[in-house]
Amino acid sequence: MYWAILEMLRNESTYKLALNKTTYRAIKMQTGTSIDVEKYIDDCVNEYKDSESGNGLFTSKDGMFWSESFLRRMQKYENLKDKRRQAANARWSKETEKDTKKCKCIKGFYKNNANAKQKKYKSKAKLKKLYAKRCKLNQIKLNEIKLNKMKSIYPSDHKPLEIKEPKMDEMEEMEFERIINNCELHVLDPSLNIEIREILREMYLDLKTRKKTLELNSKKIMYALKQFAIANTKSRIQKPKAYFKKCIITATEQTELSTQYDVDTIYL
Repeated sequence: MYWAILEMLRNESTYKLALNKTTYRAIKMQTGTSIDVEKYIDDCVNEYKDSESGNGLFTSKDGMFWSESFLRRMQKYENLKDKRRQAANARWSKETEKDTKKCKCIKGFYKNNANAKQKKYKSKAKLKKLYAKRCKLNQIKLNEIKLNKMKSIYPSDHKPLEIKEPKMDEMEEMEFERIINNCELHVLDPSLNIEIREILREMYLDLKTRKKTLELNSKKIMYALKQFAIANTKSRIQKPKAYFKKCIITATEQTELSTQYDVDTIYL
C-alpha cells in the first residue's frame, strides 16, 4: 500500500495528494485493497514513523499529504535531470556550430568543383529516398506495437499468486527506489507499472540478477517491453514473468552503440 501511494505521489507535479474521499477511492481502486484507506493514511501520518527523521511516513498540512523523504529524493532527481538537460543543450550547441563550419567548408569546396557538387547532391538525394523509405517501414513496425497502450504482460485469464517476499533493509529499499526512479515506470499503465515493479523487486532480491537490475533505466525497460510485445504477437508466451525477466537481462546486455543504430530498439 505504501509503495503504491508513493507511485501515485510520483505522478503529481508537486508530489503531493489531497486528503479527501476522491484520493481514498483512487488508492482503493489502484490497489484493490479492502482496508480503510483513510485510517491507513492517518496512521502513516501519526503512528508509523520514518527511521531517518522520526516523523510520520507521511506529512499532512492544509488538506494535502506527502512523504518528506520522497520529496528529498525527487528534488535530487530533478536537479540531476536539469543538469543533464543543460549538458545536452551545451553539446547540441557545440555540434550545431561544428556542423555549420563544416557546411561552409563544403560549400566553398564545391563552388570550385561543379561536377563534384552535382554528384554529391545526386548521391545525397538517393540516400534521402532510401532513408525515407526505411523510416516509413520502421514507423509501420512501431505503430503495430504501442507500449503506452499495454495494460499487462499477463493474459486476461491470469490469476496472480500471493507470494510472501523477503523484506529488504533500509539501504536496500533506498537502492531499489533509485532503480525504480531510473526506470520511470510512471509513464506506463498503473497495473503494468505494479507488475514490473514486482518483477524488478524479485530480480533485485535474487543475488544472481541483482547486478543486472542496478544497470536498468527507462530506455532498457522500454526495450525489454518491446521485445516482449513482439514475441507475444507471434505466439502466446507460456511463462510471461520468466520470459520478461529474460527480456530485461537482454536489455542490460545491449551496448550503447547497438541501441543507437539498431532501429528495433526505438521505443514509444
